[in-house]
Amino acid sequence: MAYGDRCDGKQIRTLSNYRRIYPFIMKTRTESLIYADFELEVDKTLEYMGTVNQRHDEKKVKFFHIFIASLVRTIAMRPHLNRFVMGRRIFQRNKIQVSMIVKKKLDEESDYSNIKVTFDPRDTLDAVIEKMAKALEYGRGDEKKHEEKEIDFLIKFPDIILRLIIWIWKGLDYYGILPASIIKDDPMYASVYVTNLGSLGLNSVFHHLYEYGNTSNFLALGNIHKAPVVDENDELKVKNVVRISYTLDDRISEGIYFVKAIKLFENFMQNPKILETAPSEDDIKSYLREMGEDK
Repeated sequence: MAYGDRCDGKQIRTLSNYRRIYPFIMKTRTESLIYADFELEVDKTLEYMGTVNQRHDEKKVKFFHIFIASLVRTIAMRPHLNRFVMGRRIFQRNKIQVSMIVKKKLDEESDYSNIKVTFDPRDTLDAVIEKMAKALEYGRGDEKKHEEKEIDFLIKFPDIILRLIIWIWKGLDYYGILPASIIKDDPMYASVYVTNLGSLGLNSVFHHLYEYGNTSNFLALGNIHKAPVVDENDELKVKNVVRISYTLDDRISEGIYFVKAIKLFENFMQNPKILETAPSEDDIKSYLREMGEDK
């Protein structure tokens, strides 16, 4: 690991001076937020799910699977999304990781836990389904999770000591020397945090980014519902749509890059058959070049 790099990412040393100064002007994620929401037609997506699930009795494709697989593929193809800011420097994250909250049961009394799932840029929809199943089984299990053990340990200290510990913790993180054992399983150190509000029958909301950790993206998935849509023939029709709200750190890239990333994500969501196969070798080489790992 080169000087200035971190256990979870490499410092980007080829940025323009204009972009390098961003973290000095916009010092926190809170003041660097951009909010975007978009509504997707998903009739073709639902049709695809119905066709695939008729052929398979055991492994069912859910809408959330397609959402996560589309997100993973988009990050692989648009790796600027996998950047983060820490210590006034911009880093390229070395893994694609998605964090989310898992409720053990859908009621107010049940506990919840955070899970972080690591994906490969070559992952297909089937690979995503398999990894998600394992992660959800772990998240809903009774075993205490990494962050639960951390909280149980920290909360035992008096307030003044706890504040000192958190101050030291954040200082180590700022300078890139927070132990890898802490970062490895902490869900706030991830490419993106997602929440599936559609599973609760709710529409999407704009969610803030956290100052703790280094996650630069937060996506909220709403429920599938009917809405009037003007089609390609300029005719008004009622179709199935879903709203997705996106909160991101403006410092990691530029507007045109984000717009193209959203368009790419929409294409994967509406044409999930693309996700059945791994990305091409040219796409992977491009990804590895962005990551500084091209061989």
